[in-house]
Amino acid sequence: MIDSNINKYIDNNDVLEIYSKSRDNFEFEDFILGFIVSEKDNYLLVETIDDSGLLDSYTLLLKNDISKISSNTNYTNVFTHYVNSNKKNDIYDPFELKKEMSSMRNKKLDDIIQAFLSNRKVISLCTSVDEKFHKGNIIAYDNNHIVLDEERYQQTFESGITDKNNLIKLDTITAFDLVSKENKLYEEYLNNH
Repeated sequence: MIDSNINKYIDNNDVLEIYSKSRDNFEFEDFILGFIVSEKDNYLLVETIDDSGLLDSYTLLLKNDISKISSNTNYTNVFTHYVNSNKKNDIYDPFELKKEMSSMRNKKLDDIIQAFLSNRKVISLCTSVDEKFHKGNIIAYDNNHIVLDEERYQQTFESGITDKNNLIKLDTITAFDLVSKENKLYEEYLNNH
């Protein structure tokens, strides 16, 4: 993705289709719907929406992994309407993700990860190594690596453990859900069990 094109999309009120190189094998089928909020180092902070036009997550997408951004398509126009309707009816952000994100919006990624480690926050991330999502509490972090408690997540949702808590290199992360509905619900579950 050419950096000069990004500025026209930041804080734009139109829903965007943001396509990934690593997750769609250049087929332009896998995209995220949402709004680009800001740039953060090598990432774009994106406010993603779900199939009902509700706020779904705040996700960091690696700029170099973005293959295409589309706006003003029939599909995005429908979702722009959904979002506007949800905002009008005050149901766009039922989990108050925007409020949670506002406290970290201007922080550096390193500071965000350190805070998540200290507060046992649940995150999801995708890497270029295996192209799958890793989910769990951050249990270890240095400036180059992160470890999530994936074993506990798998014990919660699956019958057997298929993955260990792997050391993930930060420079392989292509997508990073900082705050999401799903992670927030799972985090609440962990805090109560």
